[in-house]
Amino acid sequence: MDHFILLGDMGSGNNDQLIVSNAIHKKINEINKKDIFVCGLGDNIYEDGCHSVNDKQFITKFENPYENISNDIKFYMCLGNHDYGFNVGLENNSQYQVDYGILSQQNNKKWVMPSKYYTFKKKNIQFFVMDTNFEFMNKQELKMQLDYLVKEINKSIKPWKILIGHHTLRSVGGHGNATPNGVMENFFEELFKKCKIHLYICGHDHNKQVIETTIGDKNTSLIVCGTGGKKYHDYINLKNVEEGELQFASSNLGYGLCQCSKKTLTVTFYDGENTQEYVYKLNNHS
Repeated sequence: MDHFILLGDMGSGNNDQLIVSNAIHKKINEINKKDIFVCGLGDNIYEDGCHSVNDKQFITKFENPYENISNDIKFYMCLGNHDYGFNVGLENNSQYQVDYGILSQQNNKKWVMPSKYYTFKKKNIQFFVMDTNFEFMNKQELKMQLDYLVKEINKSIKPWKILIGHHTLRSVGGHGNATPNGVMENFFEELFKKCKIHLYICGHDHNKQVIETTIGDKNTSLIVCGTGGKKYHDYINLKNVEEGELQFASSNLGYGLCQCSKKTLTVTFYDGENTQEYVYKLNNHS
């Protein structure tokens, strides 16, 4: 059985991040699973990323807030828009987070990010971590990432294939859906047509959501969990989804706890006080 935490939009360095960190620490101790890990869903360092591999924000907005969690518990990170420098016009800071991840692993610490997109395997799952900051990529770079993901997903023999990224593909939150016929929408349509993907998990909107929809003519589940460190206003736009697609939405601070066997995957959402909000179960029929 795989056990892992969903944690997005966390790197504020403020009290909201500490509330969620403490809740996760308590939950990890409660379930007492030595092989548990964290899927970081981007926006790791607010507001505009880090400006060198020695930037003190790596300490104040990651190491210190999670110092109560053992270095044996790895945080598999992805890049959010704020990790690139927030706006397209600003300097691209994203490579520093990759470099920090490589140093972190050399020193047996928490942060894992070997590349801007990568894959890793657990007992029953293979994860495919994307870079969804498509506005920073030219056509060749987009094709390279798509080809990489298609190749790796299609050769995977794990029962579950889970896609991790930052930006919302569908969302009832403030950032909403990917632009119709835009770069992200087209990228996902092509990826889902070529591959079997059970789940796309992201952050970006500072809420928790479960949406069941169709991408690339295939039924799929989308999970948003961007409530790790920066509380936003409560906002739900039901026009962004078809009737019956939205299964759950909450704007409370918190995280998701996932348990996965070969046949079933369960996501339990918790708020910052570790009160259970919702349980979502998926069965693997493939």
